[in-house]
Amino acid sequence: MPSSTSTTAHLNTRDFINIGVFTALIFVITFVSGMLGFFGPIAMFPGFFISIVANGIVFTLFTKRTPKMGAVTIMLIIIECLFAATGHWAGGIVVGALFGIVVDLIITRLPAKIEIKVPLAYSLFILPIFVSPWIPLFINADDYFQTVTDQMGPEYANSMQQLITPSLLLVAFAIMFVIAWLSGILGTRVANKHFGRAGLA
Repeated sequence: MPSSTSTTAHLNTRDFINIGVFTALIFVITFVSGMLGFFGPIAMFPGFFISIVANGIVFTLFTKRTPKMGAVTIMLIIIECLFAATGHWAGGIVVGALFGIVVDLIITRLPAKIEIKVPLAYSLFILPIFVSPWIPLFINADDYFQTVTDQMGPEYANSMQQLITPSLLLVAFAIMFVIAWLSGILGTRVANKHFGRAGLA
């Protein structure tokens, strides 16, 4: 991974600035894409996939600029806190922290080429963002859809309840993982080709 910064060094001021900037980018892309869900429950999934593809490039550039232990963990905790503030499941903060540690270990410790570890890392990175909001549905579906009713109205909740099933979600999660893997590959190629020339990667 071409970087002037050691992957074992401590985070410094510049790294925290990078964490803030890239966290904001990923959150905005994810949030804006997720707004497609206002057009109906089925529209959520294209929004998820658009976000995963777009953020693959952002994530790759971030890991190139800040390949340090703790960087992704902090990013995911902040993202999950922001989503919790917008009404998502607060338990996602813990899930994000756990996945962040695993992703950080892959980025900083896995003895593999960037073309291998970045797609793997990104596939795991997106899971707390897109999977943790659905965990309450698996725990107690009635409470989950009651919350949707309170937030979006009974008509939306009824449509969502007819469409969204645990089986459908598991299939969607698997598809998300694959798309994230491919997006990570795309991200490494784009970063190496374009950002590398510009001196950004």
